[in-house]
Amino acid sequence: MTSRVQARVKVAVVDDQPVVAHGVTRCLIDNGFEICGIVADVQALPAQVNLLRPGLVVLDPSAHNRTRALAVVDHVVSTYATPVLAFTVDISLVGVQSALESGCLGIVPRSATIDAFVAGARAVASGERHLHQRALAVLLHGIQSAEVSHEVRELSGREFGVLELIAEGCTNSAIGEQLGISYGTVKTHVENVLRKLDAKDRAEAVSRAMRLGMLR
Repeated sequence: MTSRVQARVKVAVVDDQPVVAHGVTRCLIDNGFEICGIVADVQALPAQVNLLRPGLVVLDPSAHNRTRALAVVDHVVSTYATPVLAFTVDISLVGVQSALESGCLGIVPRSATIDAFVAGARAVASGERHLHQRALAVLLHGIQSAEVSHEVRELSGREFGVLELIAEGCTNSAIGEQLGISYGTVKTHVENVLRKLDAKDRAEAVSRAMRLGMLR
């Protein structure tokens, strides 16, 4: 049985399909989240976020007018610092890149398992970037090989091991369990990897490592 989160995070679900919205909300409630609102019209989301102050927004940008939906996401993230999880059917390169550029902190395909969806919701609600393995694979395979214009400092053996697990989509907790090191030590290694690869987040670190031939 999936364990419940200790703190009940308030979630606003954006979906204009009642049956889908019911399934998403039921799944979240069953796993310890609190639903503070269901929004059918994405344009109404900023007002609802201002009123309800959710700790997480779940939506599918592709279920609405993509341009308008992503503009709303950008507004919600920049104005209210509300983490957004794209729970979407569109796991194309354009879909993944545009969702990330708009400010979505995580991406999980609608075909994912319940455990994968809940894991993504928990990570994003905690402020962690979370890319489901499919989304990460699409992003990495869509990046063209390019000459890297900056000098990359050499990674230590442990840092390289952490980088490999990041590329597999592992969370810091999962990395710690696999390598037998503490969560704090994992965070330090991840920070070193990002700094040495001159990357702003985990996805960029992996893409740069791929272009350098450090990962396959």
